[in-house]
Amino acid sequence: METIMNPTSKEGGLDQPFWFGAPVVPDDHADLPQASTLYLGAEGDLCGVTLGGTEVTLKNHPIGYVLGVYVRVKETGTTAGNIVALW
Repeated sequence: METIMNPTSKEGGLDQPFWFGAPVVPDDHADLPQASTLYLGAEGDLCGVTLGGTEVTLKNHPIGYVLGVYVRVKETGTTAGNIVALW
């Protein structure tokens, strides 16, 4: 398995604009290709695993950016849609 880059080590840090983006298909077992912040294009619940390994569920999250850095978006528990990973 390929090692996920820690986004805090990217040149410029987390306070800089993202360089890349990719659509997210929630999956209970597969990590994202890159540790990422997330954007939700449709509101709902988001169940994910953070870079620190903690599973969190954000209930009724509105459309917009999700604070934090995630390595996985789980299918079980996620009702939000049009999710994009940004790094």
